[in-house]
Amino acid sequence: MIQTIADSVAGPDGQSIPYTLIQAGESPSRALCFFFPGASYSFDKPYLYYSTMLFLRKQVDIVHVHYSFGQDNAAFWNSPFAEKSAWLQADAKRLVSHVLGKRAYEQIFFLGKSIGTIPIACGLLHASAFSRTSAVLLTPLLTEESLVADLLSVKQQVLLVSGTQDPYYQPTALEKIASSRPNVRLYLPDGAKHSLDVGLDVSRSLAVLQSVMDELDSFVERELDAHAGS
Repeated sequence: MIQTIADSVAGPDGQSIPYTLIQAGESPSRALCFFFPGASYSFDKPYLYYSTMLFLRKQVDIVHVHYSFGQDNAAFWNSPFAEKSAWLQADAKRLVSHVLGKRAYEQIFFLGKSIGTIPIACGLLHASAFSRTSAVLLTPLLTEESLVADLLSVKQQVLLVSGTQDPYYQPTALEKIASSRPNVRLYLPDGAKHSLDVGLDVSRSLAVLQSVMDELDSFVERELDAHAGS
């Protein structure tokens, strides 16, 4: 039976960072995935909802991070990208350390959507403690040169999903990643926007959702198997 635990940790600025730990069973699993949502893309939206379901089905515990970087946080949104990134990284580092301080997991995944990919790509994947983690980046902000530079140096296994009609889709950056980072699996749904919907076409949007979940399923299964065999 799935267990849900609500908790929080004090961020570097003293503000509380709430999170929800979802256990796949009555006792903790051997694997855990941290979910970092988008600014207006919450956990009840399709890609995070079904990703949650997929990880739980594979007996991976989940942490939903409820940070306060919504559109009403003017101080955050009026800051340059470097400051936003530092802010997100500091909160993510504090929360991840707090959660893993309570229980050690054998395997760690990170999953982010939009701005939620920033603390992963720019921070967590470059920490020595997470050198053997795996990451899923849904619609990362590829127009930000510093984020792309960070992606070009990651060594972990990564699944990166970006629709070709996403305003943050950046062909030049993706070509560099494809040519130099064989550990980064690119999945680029044709015609998909930042939401990964295809205009108002319900059938195509659902087809993209299914295809992304299939890619995620294969990626997670492969990473779980690889870790179990190591």
